[in-house]
Parts: sequence; C-alpha cells; structure tokens
Amino acid sequence: MSRLKDLVNKGVRLIVTDPDSGGDAPDASDALESPPPPPRELSASELDAPVPRPIERSELAADVADFGAVYAEAGIELPLHGYGIDKVSEMLENKRLAALGREVKASAVLAALEAASVPIRDVIQDAVVRDKALDAFEDAKQHELGELRRQSETRIAAIRGEIERMLKEKNAEIEGLKQALDAASGAFTKLQERKHREEDRLHAVVAHFIEGADNPVTRAAAAPPTSPSAKTGPA
Repeated sequence: MSRLKDLVNKGVRLIVTDPDSGGDAPDASDALESPPPPPRELSASELDAPVPRPIERSELAADVADFGAVYAEAGIELPLHGYGIDKVSEMLENKRLAALGREVKASAVLAALEAASVPIRDVIQDAVVRDKALDAFEDAKQHELGELRRQSETRIAAIRGEIERMLKEKNAEIEGLKQALDAASGAFTKLQERKHREEDRLHAVVAHFIEGADNPVTRAAAAPPTSPSAKTGPA
C-alpha cells in the first residue's frame, strides 16, 4: 500500500483554513505576511476519491515516459474548476515561495485556492485517484509480467525438451556411424589379411618358375632383390 493511500485510510492533519471560521478569504500575498492558520483534521471520507476506470490489461508499456498517459487510460479528468494536484504543485514551486517554509507555502496556496473557491479536498482527491491509477497500472503490468514469465518458462521447457530429443537422436546417429565405421574398418583389415595370404600363395606358385625380384606377383612385404634368372625348364 502506498503512503498516500495509508494516509487517506487514516485521515490526515493538514494546514487547512476552516471555511466555518468566518472572515474574508486571504489572498496569497496576505498569507506570506501572516502566520499560518490553525490546522484541522481532514477525515478519511473527505480525502477518499472514486476508483478510476479499472484496467485488466494496459495498452501502455511499463517504461512509459509520461504518467499522463496512465491517467488518461484510467479516465482521470481534472475537476471542473481546473485545479488538480499538478496545478497546486506548480503553485508551490512559484519563485516567490521557494525560500519559504513548508507551512507558509501551504498557507499561501490555500489562500489562493479559497479565493478561487477551490476546496483543498478536491486537490487531494485528485492526487488520491491518480495514486490509485498508478497502483492499478502497476498491478496490470505485474500481471502481464507473470503471464509472460509463465509463457516464457513453458516455451523454454519445450525448447529444452526438443534439444534433448534432438541430441538423443543425433547421438544415436553418431553411435550408428561409429559402429558402421568400425565394422567397415574391421572388414578392410580382414580383407588385407586375406589378400596378403592370397598374394603369398600366388607368389609362391609363380616362384616355382621365376626367381627373385622378377616374380610379377606383388606381396605386402617384398623379398630382398636377388640376381634374376629365368627358369626355362626343369632342372
């Protein structure tokens, strides 16, 4: 709960000129030279304000630069007399009031409001309804963030599941390729062994008729070269 809302729920003690005390309403210049009026209580009912237009989902971004858009979305309008919290804020920032104390500045502004027949409760209610709009905007954005978080977490879990399934499939494919490669390598090694044995057999048969390096049958390990001599017939 915001501090302003907490104050509204309790009622606050403000420097407010009592309209029932009688006398002419002072203007701002008179307030600067006279002591502040005695404070009176503003009850919670006086400070309370209507709830702004409810919003379930705001069309505004969370990083909206101007809260005026938030107030407009909530349907907040200035009181008919034109004096809202922003107007009073400008009055308090007047150069003539800059160096004065808080109570004196409040008295000067209150005097000006009374001269314009503007009840201070209208100004405070304008602040309260804007505060409620800000709270509603925050709640809407918190709800949107929660929805986005749930959607993101669901999608992340789905993507991770897809990755795990893909990795499982690819690892199985890799394992299959390795096994096929190992089988082919083993078969090639056995082929070489059989080929060498067959070449040795062929070489040995031909060697009966051709001596030394002239044997046209190749083998994996060739015998050292010797002086060639062809056999033309049986010894």
